[in-house]
Amino acid sequence: MFDLDSVAKEMEHFHREKESEFYLNWSGLKEEMNLSSIYEKHRHLFKEDLILNIKAERQRAFGDRERRLGYLQQFLVSNYLEMAVKELTDKFETMEAQENVRVDSEEIPFRLAAVKMANEPDRTVRGRIYAARNSVIERINVILQDRVGKLHKTARKLGYEDYVALYRDIKRIDLHGLEQAMRDFINRTDRLYTKMMREFVRTRLGIGLEAVEKHDVSYLFRGREFDRYFKREEMVETLKRTLNGIGIKLGEQKNVDLDTAERPKKSPRAFVAAIKVPDDVKLVVMPVGGYDDYTTLFHEAGHAEHFGSVDPRLEVEYKYLGDSSVTESFAFLFEYLVHDENWLATFIRIDRLDEYLDFAFLNKLFFLRRYGAKLSYELKLHRNSLEGMDEAYKTTLEEALKFIHPRSHYLSDVDDGFYCAQYLRAWTLETQLRAFLKDRFGEKWFNSLDAGRFLKDLWSKGQKYDAVEIAQTLGYERLDSTMLAREIEQHFC
Repeated sequence: MFDLDSVAKEMEHFHREKESEFYLNWSGLKEEMNLSSIYEKHRHLFKEDLILNIKAERQRAFGDRERRLGYLQQFLVSNYLEMAVKELTDKFETMEAQENVRVDSEEIPFRLAAVKMANEPDRTVRGRIYAARNSVIERINVILQDRVGKLHKTARKLGYEDYVALYRDIKRIDLHGLEQAMRDFINRTDRLYTKMMREFVRTRLGIGLEAVEKHDVSYLFRGREFDRYFKREEMVETLKRTLNGIGIKLGEQKNVDLDTAERPKKSPRAFVAAIKVPDDVKLVVMPVGGYDDYTTLFHEAGHAEHFGSVDPRLEVEYKYLGDSSVTESFAFLFEYLVHDENWLATFIRIDRLDEYLDFAFLNKLFFLRRYGAKLSYELKLHRNSLEGMDEAYKTTLEEALKFIHPRSHYLSDVDDGFYCAQYLRAWTLETQLRAFLKDRFGEKWFNSLDAGRFLKDLWSKGQKYDAVEIAQTLGYERLDSTMLAREIEQHFC
């Protein structure tokens, strides 16, 4: 047998070391990723017999113990899979950090090239950056192919039919039901999206939607034309003023460290490293400039304030584990303040408000459709061999988004463990939470100390409760994705 508290405590030590390693690498402070040594140090956590014992004990347990065991099982199984591919993960993460691309006469770090591409107005130059990055991605794919194949094999070793069945069990998410809901969403919004996207592309690039490539969309949704409203030098102060409205003083929080420094090897994908919850939380952003900086910073601030507000007396599993849809919903709550007319009137004066809001809502619609398509694709990817999956990726994403996708992104555009499903659930929960806050605390809930107290109480529970349970505490029967469609339709209509 095993002692639940001892296993949970050891899990916390492992998490802290692993999170620190990701932070150092992704923040550009360390080129080499070395997860292997951390997994080796804690390898007794990820033995098959321990995982099977926890699974069996969970099936016999009930109440709080069953919940803790379920979260621990999810964590241990996910990391058992990661341990199986740890050398391959180190290899491709290190490659991403060390590789450079040559564009004309300039050498650009691979990760930084994505930032440069999003900021490059010359479509020809942007295309060359894109092609150079894709050549690196094609070489990384050799590693990723082996990695995905090994993940599939390891899932079967644990007694599951396939990788899909494994994650359906340990995350307790109806992945196929969610996929169907997103298919309905995509079908419902298809005409609206195609019309708005076609006009958006035509007026800004002068080309048809069918000719657009992924690098064009990165540039278009960078929103450079709105940079003068979202001043780079004011973004941190704007965040501080916003948080102050709900009673949070960011500059005085000793446990939340904000890292906005530019480093050549820093990942362009913003993130939070919750190294020790709630005592050591790092919010890391790679400055790009303008609108995109603000949405990214506010999104990650939602994560940081959530983890930084967790009750330190909670069981370890509820501090670190659980349904990630919950923390993602808090992140979206703050991100979408940058779409809120009342927040904008308070903090950002925009004289092209209608144009900006059309842009912001189209951006949101794009991402909802993109992640719905990603879920469909990933269900195919993880049920089959890799043969033909590059074409499946291209076809699935193009059907939903209407522009050209490269086959080479079929593995690099995938996160482990169906994290795309967590985002989709989070988008739905955020819509419901925001409606609740507006109903209880007013349209300017972001300027209400009572709203702040309500959120901090919600955050203090960590991720003990899943997204459905949170929705139910707000007065909803379930997660309802039709609210997402109605919100977007009401804006454009």
